Amino acid sequence: MPSQFAGARPMRPARRALRAAAWAGAGCLALLLAACGSQPRGDGNYLLDDIDAQRTLPDAGWEALKSELPPVPTEADVLPVENLSRNERFRFGVDPRSIQIAPGLIVRYTLRAVSDLGAENISYESVRCGTREWRTVALYRPGAGWQRPVHDEWRPLLPNTIQHVLRNGVLCSGGGPAGAKASDLAYRVRHWERYADAMAGRSMQ
Repeated sequence: MPSQFAGARPMRPARRALRAAAWAGAGCLALLLAACGSQPRGDGNYLLDDIDAQRTLPDAGWEALKSELPPVPTEADVLPVENLSRNERFRFGVDPRSIQIAPGLIVRYTLRAVSDLGAENISYESVRCGTREWRTVALYRPGAGWQRPVHDEWRPLLPNTIQHVLRNGVLCSGGGPAGAKASDLAYRVRHWERYADAMAGRSMQ
């Protein structure tokens, strides 16, 4: 039986090579797109599905965290950070050694606050980047070390607070932690004025 292709003109070698190159290029493009899709996004770039999936993850409880609490910092250990409120009566510092990125879009850090009268308060805190909340994980008591606070529930971030300054651009960005590693966030704390939202101490955005 005669072939249905009997009358077809044979494909020229140049055309065959061009078609083969086109198919090879398409295959490479598909592999490249797949590889790009599997790469992690840059620091601080969180899509809505990431935020929705992680924003409700619970923070670790006291029993899990009490054996992992960071060292209590001295004045020499902390990096100074300022509240943007003009009426602030405290000097603040964050211990870069204490910074930790946790599941749930959470960043933990030790905050040292000293009043204009010299009273010192040291707290280990969590800020949830995706929901604009924070909580006290532990409080330092002289002679007793870290203690569980009476109130350790999540609270909304309020304007004119140091937690709001830290959340808006310093420790958090784009709804999640502002870096992939704790050292990235420590760098941002060291240069906090470069990253802090200029309105963080005055209004909720």
